[in-house]
Amino acid sequence: MRVSSYLGFVSWMYLYLGIDVHSGTRTQYHSLQTPSSD
Repeated sequence: MRVSSYLGFVSWMYLYLGIDVHSGTRTQYHSLQTPSSD
């Protein structure tokens, strides 16, 4: 098993999941902050 490939895959997944989680929390926080902004 190539360590470089493993680290690359892990880092990619971390970035992908990190962005997804950050996006979700930011949207949820904004929704809670301004529940009836629409």
